[in-house]
Amino acid sequence: MVADSDHPTIPARRLAERLRDLRERERLTQKQLAQALGGSDSLSIATVSVWEKPGSDRLPPAQRLATYARLFCTGRSFDGDRPRLLSPGELTEQERKQETELYEELIALRERAQSTDVLAPVEEQRGAIWHFPDSIAVSIVCSDAPEPPRYSKPSDLNYNRYARYADLDALVEVYGQVKADNPERMIRILPTGRLAQDFALNHLIIIGGAASDTASLFAQDIPLPTAEAIPDTDPATSLVRSSVGEETREFRSTRDEEGTLVQDVGLFARGAHPIIPGGTVTLLSGITSRGVHGAALCFIDMHVRDTNERYIDSAFGNVESFCILMNIPVQNNTALPPNLWRENTRLYEWSAETGARWGDRQDE
Repeated sequence: MVADSDHPTIPARRLAERLRDLRERERLTQKQLAQALGGSDSLSIATVSVWEKPGSDRLPPAQRLATYARLFCTGRSFDGDRPRLLSPGELTEQERKQETELYEELIALRERAQSTDVLAPVEEQRGAIWHFPDSIAVSIVCSDAPEPPRYSKPSDLNYNRYARYADLDALVEVYGQVKADNPERMIRILPTGRLAQDFALNHLIIIGGAASDTASLFAQDIPLPTAEAIPDTDPATSLVRSSVGEETREFRSTRDEEGTLVQDVGLFARGAHPIIPGGTVTLLSGITSRGVHGAALCFIDMHVRDTNERYIDSAFGNVESFCILMNIPVQNNTALPPNLWRENTRLYEWSAETGARWGDRQDE
């Protein structure tokens, strides 16, 4: 069986507890440890937190464990105002021996945790973002198209009930991934006007900018960026405005000299359902439909899904509520999946633990 967040593997739990014990033994904060471990290669506080959380099953890389061993092999690492990683030449013979013993202990725990995970059946491995580990149904709420085709009406001979929706590219991607990750779950697709009580009391996935009024009702605790129409533009377009402290920035889509869209702005937000314990609200939005589609692909496309989920763990840790505003590359009028680790992808981000910050920040 795959260890979920409530039942981590025993070696993984022991490794997490050992790392926490090492830090607490020297009375370090997670921020101090992140700075000492990171050096010139920045390491976030959230990453340290995830490594110390028994239920995360996120294992530190072997090279980071080597840095742990170097730091904690001697009390001299903590003699100054801040922790300092000694060079190999500064260590005594006894300290080098302690470094080797500590590294072998930590790496053995890591290897046992990995070997336990390898035994898990492939069919039980689920994507973290779109897998809901409970029995709550899922409601996907999608905006109506501004000019739906004739066959979106029931009176038409070729009636298609999903033709009424805008952002169909995003809707197809999201429905397929949610169904794949939750094969036994009841999933309903409905317009904002049909979000009655029984459907509203489910996991909610809200797709499209026109559904933002619905999102504001269910994601009240998340400081979402706001969209604003730009007057006198042809074709009509919008900008997105976000604030961090006293500073406000505006973000727009980009067109080339021929007027073709080459970059859009997308938003992915996840928060706790305000009514249902354990329920979630997920919002996918953008300036144009390409922004919405790209935000959906962020945690669906097989090329970037895993690495983007690792970014969420690294930046925010095991938090329930977060949002990311991101640039979405567009090629041949089609949205491409964003890579959250790449420079200039993240524009604005927020979590319940970190607060609001710009995507171009330098990690502490």
